[in-house]
Amino acid sequence: MLIDRGLPLVGYRFAVVIWSAGIPNPVDIEFKEVSGLKMSRSIGTNGGMISLGNDISQSVLELKRGVFTSVSPLLLGNVVESLFWDTKLLRKDIMISVMDDDNFPVNTWVVTNAYLESWKWDGLNADSNGLLIESMSFKYSGLKYVPLKFTKT
Repeated sequence: MLIDRGLPLVGYRFAVVIWSAGIPNPVDIEFKEVSGLKMSRSIGTNGGMISLGNDISQSVLELKRGVFTSVSPLLLGNVVESLFWDTKLLRKDIMISVMDDDNFPVNTWVVTNAYLESWKWDGLNADSNGLLIESMSFKYSGLKYVPLKFTKT
């Protein structure tokens, strides 16, 4: 008996939704690249017994996108956050979904307890006509992987 494994997922069709204060941002969902999806845990030994460590491991999620001339909710949020850069960490939840041909999510990662660690822009070059890319790095301590399967009607 053969098991239907479906089709391999393509990595170029995805959406990113960032929640700030529990409010999703449906505008800033298009990114050029997402990296750093990683589940890890601390494992130790205690008296010859293997156990989970008490350390909460942190990973770094990097989001890259082109810089646009219009103002977006994410841009405004980052500007406000930069005003309190030295005093406050504003936590966010981030959902990354791989989409099928009909733009339905088929796999999702939910990054929790994330905060903006760095915000940078690529170098400017008068000899190039490439897009200006901004990168946002978020440190996070929680990641949930959710494989989804929707039936089409």
